[in-house]
Amino acid sequence: MWQLLPLAETHLERGSRKQFVPSPYKGYGVGLSPRWLPREHSQMTPKAGELAAFVKENGDWLLDYALFCALRDEFNTDNWTVWPAPIRRRRPQAVTEWQERLSEAVDHHVLVQWQLSVAYGSVREEAGRRKISMVGDLPYYVPLQSPLVWSNQEAFRIGRGGRLTWQSGIPKHASGHFGRQTWGHPLYNWKNYAAVMRTWKIRLDNFARMYDLIRIDHPKGFFRYGAMHVTDSSKDKLSGGPGSKALLEVVRRARSHGMEVMAEDAGYRLGDLRKVLDTGKVAGVRILRFAYNEKQKRIVPRYADVNKYPGHVVAYPSTHDTESLVGYLKKLSAAERRLVSQRIGVEYSTDVKELAKRFIQSLLASKSHCVIVPLRDWLGSSARINVPGTEKPIGDRNWRYKTEIPIEEFPDLKGYCR
Repeated sequence: MWQLLPLAETHLERGSRKQFVPSPYKGYGVGLSPRWLPREHSQMTPKAGELAAFVKENGDWLLDYALFCALRDEFNTDNWTVWPAPIRRRRPQAVTEWQERLSEAVDHHVLVQWQLSVAYGSVREEAGRRKISMVGDLPYYVPLQSPLVWSNQEAFRIGRGGRLTWQSGIPKHASGHFGRQTWGHPLYNWKNYAAVMRTWKIRLDNFARMYDLIRIDHPKGFFRYGAMHVTDSSKDKLSGGPGSKALLEVVRRARSHGMEVMAEDAGYRLGDLRKVLDTGKVAGVRILRFAYNEKQKRIVPRYADVNKYPGHVVAYPSTHDTESLVGYLKKLSAAERRLVSQRIGVEYSTDVKELAKRFIQSLLASKSHCVIVPLRDWLGSSARINVPGTEKPIGDRNWRYKTEIPIEEFPDLKGYCR
């Protein structure tokens, strides 16, 4: 299995015409980022009927997407809330006029998405030949500067002129690992359930063309989500979502395409989510990094008791939002590392990299359905990918991790395979 972070184009940095934010969770939600287009595919032209078939197959998002990108380039911003009112509000006459005026640019963006689709298709075909399943990461939210939000405004809690009073995030909580987090996405307008689920349908149908299995990020948002006040943090609150109905609809839609589903169920207040995952036979996750809560100075059995992991979960040493396993172990005292080692059931080593490898081997020996080892953990790196709650609107240093060695020099998988 090969899990990828989201591959969609991300929105432009505030005030920038060319610089896109690095966070894959601030992506447009559909399509592929042109940054991934291989040189050998950038000159490809479709054969007769190929482009028309591609447009028809992707008709629920592609033309809106291409027009959005053309308008972004025309106005030098993907912040559609500052575009002229008629096109900002998607008045039919304005949409028709801009489609005609920018037809050449629209056609270009359609062509690029076709080229990207062909390029990715070759990767997926080769992965299939090697019996590698492609795993996609499906963010719960999409950013305000997304063609999905612009073309489905009724599905989001957006004020007049596109202003946000509330945004996505997590209120400060004693059980939280990272404190208060603000993510900046618009919240769903669950009063218009049908409109919200249309955006999920569009994304799921798009993902089905790329992945064999998807990981739903932050699925607890279907039950309970943070409503973070844009200007006054004292007004932050937890709000109730639509519950199991929406989540099960997402799972059914994914499976109707032949995709399997797993869902991130790490965190607190997750009883209702986990009940639905059990009912729907959806795999949850176990993250070894949470085996010991260094703030509360206690073992967390759900993650520490590796030998009790059930067979329907996906296990990770760490995630993109946490320290690597080596980085985490370096934070602990020798006594804490020894305590965690004893609880997990591995022989203790003073060599932190060796100890991390033994922890990973314990995951591989567990009954979990599969184990996904992030590159950092495979390489024994301490580097961070993302530190939640620290993202900056301009020049953010998160999401810029690059492997310390070229891929050609990666160690073999001995010791990391079942």
